[in-house]
Amino acid sequence: MKKEVLIIEDDFSLQKILADYLSNCGFRCTCVELIKEGKSLFDKKFFHIVLLDLGLPDGDGLDCISFIKSIWADTGVIIISARDKLEDRVDGLNLGADDYLVKPFHLSELNARINALLRRNLQPENQVLSFGEIEIDTFFNQVKIGNEQIDFSRKEFDLLLYFIENKNRVLTKESLFEHVWGENSVFMDNSDFIYTHINRLRNKIKKSTGDNYIKTVHGFGYKLDIH
Repeated sequence: MKKEVLIIEDDFSLQKILADYLSNCGFRCTCVELIKEGKSLFDKKFFHIVLLDLGLPDGDGLDCISFIKSIWADTGVIIISARDKLEDRVDGLNLGADDYLVKPFHLSELNARINALLRRNLQPENQVLSFGEIEIDTFFNQVKIGNEQIDFSRKEFDLLLYFIENKNRVLTKESLFEHVWGENSVFMDNSDFIYTHINRLRNKIKKSTGDNYIKTVHGFGYKLDIH
């Protein structure tokens, strides 16, 4: 499954350079230019990495580091800034940023630092996610329900992992498509296609637990919820 990267940067040319390069490295990138746009996305999905500029049109990027960490503590925050003063670096790291790169920087170095941060944040002991009776091991790509290993297809596994990463949150059909099949999928506008996959996943979970974990939120999408 591709790791999600959020780029908060108001230089559109740099946005494109970063997104194109990281996409070619196997990441899925989302770009915004404002702090408020970045904050709004955190209610909708999990990002593994945030690349954060400091001098943004609606404020200082330093002010949103604690917000990011308060919602997703495991999200890696890398500041990318032209500010090269020691106090700026110290302030950023003290506020919770995981790394600091001064512009201009080599893209290969950025990629290396992202991967180092992902390795640090995704140690084997942190790679088992659970929700209710479900346990999903992202290292071995295995799912257990009630201590019994259950076989899932690759897409079912990706869907379930995305639901667990966003447990108790409503996920739209569009976000599910974009995350699992890609935003250019030929099936994007086919409601029956996503319903079929959701239903298969729902039935496998229900067969093992007796409960309907994946709720339909009419008019909005789906939510993983055991209540």
